[in-house]
Amino acid sequence: MPDHAGKNTTTLVDHDNPSELMVAAAWLYYHDGLTQEQVARALGISRVRVTRLLQRARREGIVQIKITRPLPIQYHLERELRRVFPLERAIVLRTRRTHEETLDALGQAGAEYLQHVIFPGCRLGLGWSTTVSRMGPYLTPPSTHIPFTVHELAGSMVGQTNPYSISWRVAEIFQVPLEPLPVPILVESEAAREAVLQEPRIRQALDHARQCDIAFVGIGSTDEGSTLVRLGLLTQAQMNLLRERGAVGDMLMRYFDQEGRQVQLPWDNRLITLEWEDIKRIPQKVIMAVGRNKVPALLGALRGGLCHTLITDSETAENLLAHA
Repeated sequence: MPDHAGKNTTTLVDHDNPSELMVAAAWLYYHDGLTQEQVARALGISRVRVTRLLQRARREGIVQIKITRPLPIQYHLERELRRVFPLERAIVLRTRRTHEETLDALGQAGAEYLQHVIFPGCRLGLGWSTTVSRMGPYLTPPSTHIPFTVHELAGSMVGQTNPYSISWRVAEIFQVPLEPLPVPILVESEAAREAVLQEPRIRQALDHARQCDIAFVGIGSTDEGSTLVRLGLLTQAQMNLLRERGAVGDMLMRYFDQEGRQVQLPWDNRLITLEWEDIKRIPQKVIMAVGRNKVPALLGALRGGLCHTLITDSETAENLLAHA
């Protein structure tokens, strides 16, 4: 029997008996803790054959692995979200003591994921959002410069400043170009919208935003605490109309119902944001959201295939699965 340094000795095994060889390989690997390369040398066979023997030992029940602790709840919830909904990726964080602490943790996770998914030449779209803006403090420049472009997906003018916009910060940290939309997301009339879109830079910015490869967005609710109502973009009467028409949430101020279908509204032709079909065509949509009030909107977005990656917390994930 070889020692754990993997010396070139050979265990006495009947190589003409595949079952005996399989058991010997399993013992050396799982019980004695040898690497597959060391097992191969010990048995005088190839490493490829060791791999196949170990796989067969698992299939036939010769080896039975027992994990004595349950899967951490966040990972369990990630797996369940991917099983229940048409998601490519789910990132679930442990819910913190306060909502603010949870939002900060979500911001950190979002910043890390953003740095993971950007690639040279990509178009990164960002929607202004309370949650997405929490990435700001956690953005750090990569060790190697990655050339890409940042695009605003909706008009970003909200009063004098927009505390929920993160696009300029991303462009600054990564030292890449930004194509802004420095106009209101909702204007007074359709004629005003047409006038704004006559500006070549605005029209070009929207055209390029439609070509985004990845989009990080928040999700809006239709409850009393809606950010759009707080900002004065919509009135409470308009929010009541939304609910009457079956809207449960919005993405870039385009509203949808519980199945993720667009809800047509009187002010749609006054919006300076991506069209509904443009949003649906973005190849990778990352939604960042937490809170019980966001569950109906998240369910609609998930059912409608409006989300490829979900970043949320454990309490929100549990609520989503309970209402799926």
